Amino acid sequence: MKKVYKVLTIAACICVIAGCAPAAAGEKAQAPQPESVKVVNPLMTVSSVEEMEKYLDFSVPVLDKEAESYIVLVIDGYPQNGRIRYADGNTFNMKYGSGDVSGIYGGTLEKTEEVGAVTVSYYTYDATRYALWEQDGFTHSLTGGENLEEEVKSLLK
Repeated sequence: MKKVYKVLTIAACICVIAGCAPAAAGEKAQAPQPESVKVVNPLMTVSSVEEMEKYLDFSVPVLDKEAESYIVLVIDGYPQNGRIRYADGNTFNMKYGSGDVSGIYGGTLEKTEEVGAVTVSYYTYDATRYALWEQDGFTHSLTGGENLEEEVKSLLK
């Protein structure tokens, strides 16, 4: 019986050595070579709020100040969110439905106020102030600075 164990032990050692030989000889394992995948950019830049509204099929309120860009976010092949980036760094987001469209998660609620029949919630996250509200089946967010409250009121007119 001892001879059988001795032979099996020697055979096991030979298998281990044979399995390690290519690695010891300096051969490298081949890296995976996946096929290329094309991802469509979900952010579509448009030239005006009018063009944005054509894609979104709803009206988008704007502030009376210079806009840097108009962006339509396409999700699952359908235009769903509108985003206006203003030259002063503020960003306005809007989409049909409810929820937080700010893209800022984990903010601290500062206050809520009623603007007409709409409840607006004001948050801070690090040095960023932003507001969230829902109106007529749409959800909105505005990031801003010192004039955030006044700009929200302007959008709600």
